[in-house]
Order: sequence, then structure tokens, then C-alpha cells
Amino acid sequence: MPTQVAIIKKNYAGTAHIFQLLTVVVLVAAGVYGYFQYQKLTEAQTALNDAQAQVTPLQTTADDSTSAFGDLKKQADTDTAEISNKIQGVYPSDQNYTALTKMLDDFFTANDKPDNRIFENSLSFSAPLIDAKNEYAVLPFTMSILTSRDNFEKFLRYVDSSGDLEGSVRLMDIKSISLSLPAVAPETAEGQAPESQAAESANDLIVSLSMNSYFQKPAAGAQAAATP
Repeated sequence: MPTQVAIIKKNYAGTAHIFQLLTVVVLVAAGVYGYFQYQKLTEAQTALNDAQAQVTPLQTTADDSTSAFGDLKKQADTDTAEISNKIQGVYPSDQNYTALTKMLDDFFTANDKPDNRIFENSLSFSAPLIDAKNEYAVLPFTMSILTSRDNFEKFLRYVDSSGDLEGSVRLMDIKSISLSLPAVAPETAEGQAPESQAAESANDLIVSLSMNSYFQKPAAGAQAAATP
């Protein structure tokens, strides 16, 4: 009896259809995924562009702020140095009696006029006084001047203005005042007073003053500098 062989017929058309369907699904899925990824990429790019657009004005603002800060610091340094110099002038870090002497001489020279006299007869400094209870040091001194009444009042106002940063007059005060009239010599036979008395008049005063000038207290353990 002859052998029979069963031949199985495959449904190639159905398989191809399935592959086509799967391909379509994959392509659709890939398209959807790509679309959403593109959307994310677009949003990220937009955000990056916005950030870059904001960076420029922020950088400009930062540069302007840095420049403004630099200008303010320079001005602050200048103001600090100026104030420090003024403080040093009216309230020095040492006794500096030479500068004080010159300051007084300058006042007398500027105000001494033939008809309105003021000049210094004597000036003497004592040792500085440093008291642990006080936050300042004291330079005592005595002075004798010959002055008109007007110039004496001007000198009192000058001392009263001391310590003002805008006036640059070293801080000082008057502890005591003694007034007397100069002894006017009798006239000679020619009716003239001796030459030594020519600068004095009945309106002049001889004024003896006991005064204090102030300076910064030395640090603990340090001695007051004897700076001239």
C-alpha cells in the first residue's frame, strides 16, 4: 500500500498580516514616543532660551552692581581717611605739643593788628596727665598773652570751637584766667611813652591762662609718646 504524506499548508497571508499589524503598532508607538520626547525637548530648549535671555540682563545688573559697589567702597575709604585725619587733628594720638604751639601761633599771627593787638608773651607745657579712670589724656599748659578786649573775646570763641571736626582746632579748654592791665610808663619830656611800651595801650589786657589740651589715651601698658 503506498505511503501517504500529509502536507501542512501554512497561512502565509495571515502571518504577513500580523507582521504588518505589529509593524504599524511599533511605528505608531515610536511616533507617539518621539512626539512626546520632541515636546519635552522643545520645552527644554524654550526654557534654556528663556534662561539665556535672562542671563544677559542679570549679568549686566551684576556688573553694574559690582561697579557701583566699587565706587561706594572707594568713596567710603576716602571719607574714612578724611574723617580719620580730622580726628587726628583735633584729638591726636599723642601729646604733639609742637603742633599745638604752631596752631596757637598761627591764630595770634592772623589776628594781631597794630590797632587790635594779641600776641603771646610766654607758653609753658607740663607733663601729660594719664588717669586710669578717664578715657583721654591731658596735656596741661600755661600761657600769658597781651591782647585787646576784642581779640581776647575772639580767642575765647576760638577755644570754645575747639574739637569741631570742621574747624580743625585741637580740643582744649581753659581752667583758669587771670586778667591785669599793663603798666603804662609815664611820658617822657617830649610827651612820648618809651618805645618798649608803644605796643601797649589802656585798652590792652595781660591775660594769664591755665589750660588743658586733650589727646588719645595710650594703650594699656604704653607710655605717652613725647612726640614734639
